[in-house]
Amino acid sequence: MRLLVRLPNWLGDLVMALPALEMLRRGYPEATLVAALPRVFAPIFDERVRGAPDEAVPLEARGEAAALSRARADCAILFTGSFGSAWTLWRAGVKARWGYGGRLRRPLLTRAVPRPRGRVHQIER
Repeated sequence: MRLLVRLPNWLGDLVMALPALEMLRRGYPEATLVAALPRVFAPIFDERVRGAPDEAVPLEARGEAAALSRARADCAILFTGSFGSAWTLWRAGVKARWGYGGRLRRPLLTRAVPRPRGRVHQIER
């Protein structure tokens, strides 16, 4: 199985997502873990990072759906909360798309997770 993780666009959020990547690695040891992230941050995975993905897909504003399609993912997990990231994965043809539902995103996801109620810091999500 090829498991694509759409990582956040901001450096601080990306760093906070690293433990979640490590947990995915432990939970799906047989999967090829593919990280999709902004091109400027892709070199982070050139270094040895705990839980590092097997592959990185550097993203740019133009051609993002095509790059995600070339990743040939069986499933994608969105660590982003935007409509655009869900729409792009839908356009890329990824069959299973998991992430927080809400607003207009829910129809684009095959598994919509309810957002936590109340004020919850991102690190707790």
